[in-house]
Amino acid sequence: MGVILANNAASIIPSAVSSTATTITVTTGTGSAFPTLGASDFVYLTVFGTNNSYEIVKCTARTDDTFTVVRGQEGTIAIPFLANSRLELRVT
Repeated sequence: MGVILANNAASIIPSAVSSTATTITVTTGTGSAFPTLGASDFVYLTVFGTNNSYEIVKCTARTDDTFTVVRGQEGTIAIPFLANSRLELRVT
């Protein structure tokens, strides 16, 4: 189908994420605020660090509170994020 959009989906990433991680897990029970993705669907998400750094990722799957992502999208680079960073769905 393609890119999926939704309004105001956001959560906290409770554990640190390395720059090479291909999955991001959010606070338990909050993943349902984000869209359900079909086999060919994807959504662009923004990860915001506690130091105001950010990265755009392409999410290709979500299982409950765990997102499968392709890092460093739309001109951003894959960087590590500390615990308590945010994951948000925004129009990019």
